[in-house]
Amino acid sequence: MSSKGPTLTINSKTILGETTPDGFNKTKRKYARLFLWLTSLLLLTSHPLLSLLTSTCAVYTMHGGTWFSHKNFKWMTASIISFCISLYSLTLSVESNFVDEERAYELKAVLEMKHRAAEMIWGGILLLCLGLTVKEQIDGVVARSGSMVVEKNKKQT
Repeated sequence: MSSKGPTLTINSKTILGETTPDGFNKTKRKYARLFLWLTSLLLLTSHPLLSLLTSTCAVYTMHGGTWFSHKNFKWMTASIISFCISLYSLTLSVESNFVDEERAYELKAVLEMKHRAAEMIWGGILLLCLGLTVKEQIDGVVARSGSMVVEKNKKQT
């Protein structure tokens, strides 16, 4: 007896949850980049606690993606470094608040200088990486529109 209804194919990858829908990792990278934009801006404006929160969100967003993708690996690495820099900056900032300015001014100044340097350097590098990603996307759109114009001109002649 044969049934002609719809069939359901189940394999080990489906049961273990290893298959992902189309665009799944792309969406994760998009949200991670959004969190990293916020992180870089918060680092540059010296808000280490908020940058720690946004970098944590970026790491959490990327942790469920495919680890063997070079794109995912790149943004996961940026997220983890952002988390570490934010934590380092927050630690130094809190420590400098506990130092007595009258008795250990040099220590307080060094701690503040270190946390600001870490924030400025990584915030700038992160902004550069994110800006280059935007530039790549713009270049791709320009190239596609340029090829469509060339095709349209060929059809007209």
